[in-house]
Amino acid sequence: MLDTLKTTTLGNGIQVVTLEKPHSEGVQIAIHARVGSRNEPEALNGVSHFIEHMLFKGTPTRTAKAISQAIEGQGGTLNAYTDRDSTCYYARVPYDKTDLALDVLGDLFYNATFDAKELDRERHVIAEEIRMYDDQPDCVAMERLAAQLWSGHPLGRPIAGTEQNVLEMSRADILAYRKTQYAPRRTVFAFAGRVTHEDCVEKVTRLAGRLRNPRTLREPEPFTRAIPLDPFSLTRRGIQQTQLAFGWRAPGIADKETRPAMAFLSCLLGETMMSRLFQSIRERRGLCYSVSSDLTLYADCGALAITAGCHPDKALRCAKAILAEIRRLIEKPVGAAEMRRTCDYLCGRFRLRMDGTPIGWAANRLLFGIKPDPEAVLAEYRAVTAADVQAVAHTLLQPGALAMAVVAPNNARHSAEEWAETLAY
Repeated sequence: MLDTLKTTTLGNGIQVVTLEKPHSEGVQIAIHARVGSRNEPEALNGVSHFIEHMLFKGTPTRTAKAISQAIEGQGGTLNAYTDRDSTCYYARVPYDKTDLALDVLGDLFYNATFDAKELDRERHVIAEEIRMYDDQPDCVAMERLAAQLWSGHPLGRPIAGTEQNVLEMSRADILAYRKTQYAPRRTVFAFAGRVTHEDCVEKVTRLAGRLRNPRTLREPEPFTRAIPLDPFSLTRRGIQQTQLAFGWRAPGIADKETRPAMAFLSCLLGETMMSRLFQSIRERRGLCYSVSSDLTLYADCGALAITAGCHPDKALRCAKAILAEIRRLIEKPVGAAEMRRTCDYLCGRFRLRMDGTPIGWAANRLLFGIKPDPEAVLAEYRAVTAADVQAVAHTLLQPGALAMAVVAPNNARHSAEEWAETLAY
């Protein structure tokens, strides 16, 4: 039996989730906000990520240096990330520093000053971050793929925004966006470690229980499958390898019928060394060093992605071999032994995740109105059949639903027309 997650919703909509581990030496605390790059108007693309940076730049009682020293000075870690659907601020500390960590996280989350000088300095830091990722071909391929899968929709824009936007957006615009997006009812406080649920609820109530939701709360643009995808892009750079990124749209996190079978598909394809793509593309054919798959789920949609990096002369052959494995999943049921191995892997990985730091998973579910029930997840995996996997593959992975992004060296010999022909697998 997995450890029990406990949840409480405060009167203003803030949710508190805990996983009590009485013998743990540490505590992980996270504040999750249902605010990400998809919430942004196009003119402010990148503002959610900008806010994430600015929350660490000082409060009325702590400088940026004092914020980091308070946690790292105790041997802990402090960080944050912005995604398309959410933003998270988190710390991990020894259990006797729980109050300190919550105080620091609450202070930066609610009291950041957005000092004008700090803000202007941070613009250039973020611009360097954007340039850094633009120098990494695999990151470029995934940005291109997102733009193709969610063509014309906020989900397709880069999370960090554009350099121009970051350099030009005003402090007033940033603060106004924060006011219309961050709200108690979009917030989850998550705790795991040597804590008690009742104590955590009491602490969060004292910290934020009286905060009110804003009258105007801008909702993100919904996604509909009627939005067309852009099937192909070819980008040339001064690099040595060709980077491939394939993507198919999927239902969102709330789709209980499809979600478990999609997890099987991703695992079967490329999440492990025993996966089909690893064994076929790397081990048997030697076409690449890296090939993998990943399933990403947002509130109302998702994507199955496959990535690979290979020699330019082998790239077209590699792409065709990858898509042949997709066709095989569509046309032929997965054998019983492979289904058992995949189920054992998914269940085992999930149990280990629950034994480690499961709070991110639980908080993400709560953000989107889903009860975080670990035992139900295991039951879902065990109920998946080969027919379920084939049906989902047949529905979602057809050629007409594929988006492919290629980032190739300037002197790579394959033309855009040759690449486009591979889409008809």
